[in-house]
Amino acid sequence: MKLIKSVAILATAILAVHCLPEFAKNSFVDAQTTEKNSSEIVDAIITGYEESDDPGKFRVITANDTLSNASPDESSLVHNSRFADCVKLDGIDVSKFQGTIDWNAVASDGVDFAIIRAGYRGYDGGKLVTDVMYDANMKGAIAAGLDVGVYFFTQAITEQEAIEEAKLVISKLKDYKITMPVYIDIEDISSTGRLERAKLTIKQRTAIVEAFCNEIEEAGYDAGVYASKSYYLDKLDPDYLSQRYKIWLAHYTTETNYKGDYHAWQYSDKGNVKGISTPADRDVMYSQKVKFSKTELTITEPNTSVAIDLTGDGLLSFESSDTTIATVDAVGNISGISNGTATITAISSNGSRDAIHVTVNLPENSMLAYAGIVLDQIGATENISNSANIKLVSSDSNIVAVSEDGKIKAVNYGSADITATDTNGNTAVCNVIVAQPNQLVGDCDGDGAVNAVDAVYILNLAASLGVSTDIESLSDAYFAIYDFNKDGKINSFDASEVLLKSAYAGVGINN
Repeated sequence: MKLIKSVAILATAILAVHCLPEFAKNSFVDAQTTEKNSSEIVDAIITGYEESDDPGKFRVITANDTLSNASPDESSLVHNSRFADCVKLDGIDVSKFQGTIDWNAVASDGVDFAIIRAGYRGYDGGKLVTDVMYDANMKGAIAAGLDVGVYFFTQAITEQEAIEEAKLVISKLKDYKITMPVYIDIEDISSTGRLERAKLTIKQRTAIVEAFCNEIEEAGYDAGVYASKSYYLDKLDPDYLSQRYKIWLAHYTTETNYKGDYHAWQYSDKGNVKGISTPADRDVMYSQKVKFSKTELTITEPNTSVAIDLTGDGLLSFESSDTTIATVDAVGNISGISNGTATITAISSNGSRDAIHVTVNLPENSMLAYAGIVLDQIGATENISNSANIKLVSSDSNIVAVSEDGKIKAVNYGSADITATDTNGNTAVCNVIVAQPNQLVGDCDGDGAVNAVDAVYILNLAASLGVSTDIESLSDAYFAIYDFNKDGKINSFDASEVLLKSAYAGVGINN
């Protein structure tokens, strides 16, 4: 988040900065320099730049920060014990000041993620500007397989301006799938910056950050805040913000003593990364391992999916060890297909994974979605089973046919039984009626007449499911044809009334 550039003007100020590190974010002065002197030095340096409205190059470190003259390696960092069970991801953050980046080389250097500048608000005039390398960096980092987030350098002095900045970022995200938060980057520049000139209170600055983050979250993204240790301590309410958003801490040292909550730590601005020709900001992100809320799951309900609570960061994918037993969709919903056991694994882009062992124990008739169904026209199709490893057979393929993909299809008017058989020899039956137009209630075989044959159909169905039992597994249309007396049940009373009506009117009551 900086530009390393030689100063054009050599004046007395050069003596003051000659022994300082290269210009970098939050790193114009060392930890012993007062804020007043910091501001004077930066003002002198700014005078020498021809491009003066990009805040990326004017950043100050105060006495509360620690500046390292040599870039530490990630392996040399001492992490807070609170992160002992986290995945520690190695990353960078970049802007136009890093120039053209070879992202494949970056990825080959062990970098796991990149936070890319989407843009900034000018520190003087307040103009909103998109980083000229934003699209190239986004496309390159994503194509190289890195996890990606973005940041915006704010100079907002009102909540409305912060919302305006967030809306710009959101408009730039529509073409990209990011896996990390969207951060507002809030920092001191110098006394010349519009944010410093506004002389806001801690409450006002915190409200500006909150307005940006809320707008980002309403758009469906995770929101975060970037600031230096001193900025958090002196100019924001970090306890309030950390309860709501991800905190990205800038503190250049090998062991930060910042006691607040944070999930990412920028520990250096002098990283040497393959594929980047200038020094780069180096970051570590503490990514929570993926974990199911339970280790075992038993599925007994057919045609349902079960969502199991998960914790963890990163982009998740899922896989099943046996899709004939249990399947899992893209968001982790698990479905039982047939009896047996399988393992569902969740895999995070941060490299962690967790598994849940699934036992599927479905009742025998669970292979079919219905015990009976009505198709209302020739050519109508229906998927009556979600099971992947069963065989469907029609008792009369001239009435109801079964296709290769397991669906049934109405061929002619009438009735047929579809029998499902699984690999263990278990069977289930679904009676299918292909109804004629205006088919009579009670015409269970679809022959256009209500008679003793239909009464036998009713008795057989009632006996198989239990006399005087509500039939929830029947389609509504099927239920209406069998429930001759319309009492909400299918039982022997329906059969008796069919026989009585047939006897009074003469066998064969035609349509």
